[in-house]
Amino acid sequence: MVAFLSGEMKDTVTMSPAASFVLERYFNKRERVKLFRSWAGSASMWIKGGDVIWGNETHAPDDTDDCGHTHGHFLSFRPKEDEKVPRVMENPGAGNLTVTGANDWILSHTPTSYQRMIESNYSFGFERDEKQLKANNHDFRKWTNPLEVQLPNAPSLNIVCVYGHGLQTERSYWYARGEYVQDDTMADSDRPQCHSMSECTSPQSDFPMARVSYIDFSMTDNNAVPKLRNGVKVGEGDGTVSLLSLGAMCVEGWRRKRWNPGGVKITTHEVAHEPEAYHLRGGASSGDHIDILGGTPLNEIVGKVATGAGDEVEERIISNIREYASRIDWDGDLDPDYVF
Repeated sequence: MVAFLSGEMKDTVTMSPAASFVLERYFNKRERVKLFRSWAGSASMWIKGGDVIWGNETHAPDDTDDCGHTHGHFLSFRPKEDEKVPRVMENPGAGNLTVTGANDWILSHTPTSYQRMIESNYSFGFERDEKQLKANNHDFRKWTNPLEVQLPNAPSLNIVCVYGHGLQTERSYWYARGEYVQDDTMADSDRPQCHSMSECTSPQSDFPMARVSYIDFSMTDNNAVPKLRNGVKVGEGDGTVSLLSLGAMCVEGWRRKRWNPGGVKITTHEVAHEPEAYHLRGGASSGDHIDILGGTPLNEIVGKVATGAGDEVEERIISNIREYASRIDWDGDLDPDYVF
């Protein structure tokens, strides 16, 4: 999600200095942000569920017992003593933000045309009310969010969740605030991008219209819990997608009737990341987000499902996903309505 804010991710901030220089020279952060925002479909990967799923100011479901800084702070900001702030800005600090706060903050840094696109096509909330869930089944904006719609009422349907586990995965971030710059968007225009200087006017050309934000790559502590590498707090997952996204609905959410009215059978099969030595792609036993597609475990499961032998796929949990998912407040004031 932070790619929409600063054009960054774990892969960009952990590059070697030489590679980082080349990237910024020919395809810098602001250019990457414009590219990501130009792909309307990429918004389907926006984090869903808000603080219910991803944690609040005090804790997150996937925090370990010995964690020193909660993943609930999705974006954390380190104050800088020598920071120079224009006097017109009375409150420059964004503070530590949960996913809900970060969602609003990131959207506030995008043109209104992008915000309208998000509002008219997507939804990232969390719904417990069964009547509303049924109504959401007819709202196309909800269809990409399994937390706001129900599975088909099809008792004979079986779902197999297969994903890798065992790689350090970006989970939350430390951010830094840079200089104030003049923004290059016309926030209230149907054409948010400035195509020529004559189309972009400002009542005061030197007024700071926006502030640069970026992952604080100076923050590294391999002894911290969770580990902190180049401003990225790492958690569990398949190297790209967090474990909560991969398995929480499979092991806990879809066990409830409000999201699974037909009692669809859910089988979760985790693949351990056990890469082969000297193999560039990890080999047949890789659990990496992409490399798993060429791995033996996944293809065996696909073969069984495709040939009508899906019942032979066994449940296999090697992570703490059940524990993490059980910490999520799925029911609120409602009683659990387990279907299996």
